[in-house]
Amino acid sequence: MRLKELRNNLPLLYDFYIVAKEKSISRASEKNYVSSSNLSRSIKNLENELKLKLVVTNNKGLTLTKDGESLFNQLDTNFHSFLEEFIENENNVQGTLTIGTTRNISDNKLSDYVAEFSSLYPDVKINFFIDSATNLNEFLVNHKIDVLIDYLPHINFSEKYNLEIKSFSRFKTCFACSKSFYEKYGKDINSLNDLNKFKLIIPGKSRRRQYLDEILQLNNIELNPIIQMPDSKLMIDLVSTNDFIGYFIEDEIKNTNLVKLELKEEMPTNPIGFIYFKDTISKSTKKFIELVFKDND
Repeated sequence: MRLKELRNNLPLLYDFYIVAKEKSISRASEKNYVSSSNLSRSIKNLENELKLKLVVTNNKGLTLTKDGESLFNQLDTNFHSFLEEFIENENNVQGTLTIGTTRNISDNKLSDYVAEFSSLYPDVKINFFIDSATNLNEFLVNHKIDVLIDYLPHINFSEKYNLEIKSFSRFKTCFACSKSFYEKYGKDINSLNDLNKFKLIIPGKSRRRQYLDEILQLNNIELNPIIQMPDSKLMIDLVSTNDFIGYFIEDEIKNTNLVKLELKEEMPTNPIGFIYFKDTISKSTKKFIELVFKDND
């Protein structure tokens, strides 16, 4: 390749290189935080510029033509040493990572990831904002946090924000009661409709409540809780020591004396994901997200 061609088409060449290296547009997109459509467009433009067919796509995936193989080998030789040095610098992550999330997500999902990240990147200081979804949204919009970890799909942002939203996990939910309550009444509780015979505690206005309400509406059921409150240790304590039924994340009750109620209706599963400004993502945020997705592969 002539120097002029290299200089004029360097962005297109690099996009082709990362796709050819992965043998997949989607994998190259995920690993390099660039959209699949942009990568496809770059390859098409490069083929037009060089007047060569470089890749063939079909139902089985992506393969390189002979010209594509030849170009990839040239680029691999030229890029290899540069990328090794770049990756070494990229792994030297410093600064601050500020995460915003809700209490139940922080309590039940993040401890292992944060511990591993801190071990890998000891020079990064980690700050947490644990707050309501409404306040966390404001923190993200005003760039007080680097990344928001919240329930998905996220409905509080308009399209004017250039946000990336990526799901990485989910919470299973359930109704539960104390062991003593279950021994007395468990056999009488088989459906959502049966819950209204007893005293209920469920979350108030929240994304998790919306998921539950959708199931209730689908089954034409209306629940009448005596207490509505945010997810908290207080809810666990109240249900553990009184004849109440509470609505929980299954992970929350694993180390308690609460018993999950098996109902005929399938309980909601709540997706959880990252929300961040994709054009201004920090190196520490990028590394944290990569670590979480690696651990969930």
